[in-house]
Amino acid sequence: MIHRIALAFFLIGSFVSKASADPSAEALLFQMQRGYHHNNFELALVHILQNNIEPLRLTHGWYANNEITHLLSLSGRPVEYLAKNKQVTFAESAELSYTLQNSRLPGLWFSVLNCTPETLLEHYEVVSTGKNRIAGQVAQLVRLSAKDESKYNFILWLEQKTGILLRLDINDAQGNLVEQYLGVDFRFLPENASNIKAIASTKVPLAERNQDIYRADPDSHLWKLGWLPAGFVPLSADQHKLIGSEELVDYFLLSDGLVDVSVYISRLSAKGAVREKEQFAMSGATSVLSLSRDDGVTLTVVGELPAASLHRIAETIQVNQQENSR
Repeated sequence: MIHRIALAFFLIGSFVSKASADPSAEALLFQMQRGYHHNNFELALVHILQNNIEPLRLTHGWYANNEITHLLSLSGRPVEYLAKNKQVTFAESAELSYTLQNSRLPGLWFSVLNCTPETLLEHYEVVSTGKNRIAGQVAQLVRLSAKDESKYNFILWLEQKTGILLRLDINDAQGNLVEQYLGVDFRFLPENASNIKAIASTKVPLAERNQDIYRADPDSHLWKLGWLPAGFVPLSADQHKLIGSEELVDYFLLSDGLVDVSVYISRLSAKGAVREKEQFAMSGATSVLSLSRDDGVTLTVVGELPAASLHRIAETIQVNQQENSR
């Protein structure tokens, strides 16, 4: 009897230890955000888009009470992004760089890191799928499966102790890989690391607001949005001319808190050049659809959604009859 009691306590103790050692998938999402924002580290990774492989170096840390994030391309044309708190400098060419207030670094990698866990839990089934090794580190795997097929699915590889994101796979509904951020070398950095100090001291252009460099008129209210993927809402709407063109377009920015989608709407000019009925391009998870409809409207939809979702967004946008009747 004593042996049975001892065995029972041993099994209970083992179960409790295992449970405490393996946090839930939900807890891992909170750990991921905290781990990213509270640690100093450097991660070398490759960004894989179809047949294109782009090596990158991500440096993150704190200096003088400022959160510093630096992303640098390591081959090809120089591309560099520097975030100091919510102020982001975009240096995408040697000729032009600019700094925006209240912005964020581009790409799904940073979208995942800045999306609230509550938003992810609302729109995705979140499951912890075990452990593996990546970038020389033991990592917890978390699968985010979209609750409908209008969105992509994600697999997160999180450093076991801190939850820092080391790898991100973006898959379609059939499980095919469409884009990947693959960590290859990872190291923690000490407090007040010299390279973070040097990055924080970099001179950048004076920060501007979006409305200062992106001049637009109020939304014309001519259009009524139709079908949107679950969770998507319009964040902003305006009317402006396309860069390098005199063409006036109506613009909507849609988001579900993780993925942003841009919609541009214009009417075909009777004297304008004949456009193809439909044009489509894809770079990793980012798709661009241009659809010239029979009603004389051309819609261009850009976002990190499957082609079918962009197509349905474009097809179901209608003229606002109430506004037209005024």
